[in-house]
Amino acid sequence: MPGILTGLIPACHTPFDRDGRLNLAIVEQQAALFRDSGLKGVFVAGTTGEFASLTLDERMALCERWMEVAGDTMRVAVQVGHNGLADALELAAHARRAGVAAVAIAPPSYFKPATVQDLVDFCVPIAALVEPLPFYYYHIPCMSGVRLSMTEFLHEARFKIPNLRGLKYSHDDLVDLQGCVAFGNGAYDVLFGFDEALLAGLCLGVKGAVGATYNFAGRYYLRLIRAFESGDLAAARAAQFQATELVKTLASFGFLAASKAIMSLVGVDCGPVRPPIRNLTPPQLDSLFDKLGAFDVFTRPLKLLS
Repeated sequence: MPGILTGLIPACHTPFDRDGRLNLAIVEQQAALFRDSGLKGVFVAGTTGEFASLTLDERMALCERWMEVAGDTMRVAVQVGHNGLADALELAAHARRAGVAAVAIAPPSYFKPATVQDLVDFCVPIAALVEPLPFYYYHIPCMSGVRLSMTEFLHEARFKIPNLRGLKYSHDDLVDLQGCVAFGNGAYDVLFGFDEALLAGLCLGVKGAVGATYNFAGRYYLRLIRAFESGDLAAARAAQFQATELVKTLASFGFLAASKAIMSLVGVDCGPVRPPIRNLTPPQLDSLFDKLGAFDVFTRPLKLLS
């Protein structure tokens, strides 16, 4: 059956002012953009949200602001992972009190879990603390360095984490993805996290996706999904190709900084990225703007601010 998180979900940016401080007033504008796109959920404090560069207090304030803005029209999932278990538990307890729809955790990425059992044992107390909220594990080995089989994780975790609802799967191992989708006859949500391969995930049976480019191109990806569901594979492939080219273009400038810059181009200025990520220079922003003219994917027209 469909889980609490399904469909297309933007992994939202964390807005900062020009001095690098939280700018929570922008959250309302982000939510309005998502609603304009037809999106009904949001994934807060993930990789796109620069969670590893936020303090605990900032992460809690961000969670609270999203809950204020989301109201009854948007489901909020909050990522509470941390290198320290005590801090992850504090964030998880706060998210539950705030009333979020679901909790996710990325794994510790300095002292890493070496085995699936180590990972499950780390997740157990966090999931227990938020029960009965749905609990998701955030698999992103390209960032965390934790490269474990998610099919094995589901096998080991299913009895130890009663509120385990699924995975945010941001990895290009489609064999393991297929195993996760099929596990337990589709018992778990698998939210695919590779925007540039969304169509592949749909073909393998995923019912939901969490990604950065859905922030500003959500309506376009919804058209891709509708083309797939209607059996128009030619249209779906064409849409996916353009989306993939967009991701490659952003990556050439530094994906996170470029994706955050696009938010300002669609009228929702989420500010700079935090060090050590490098912001785009004015000439780079001009160049990005010129290159984006080739893409007809954005929910709102792009406008380069003076």
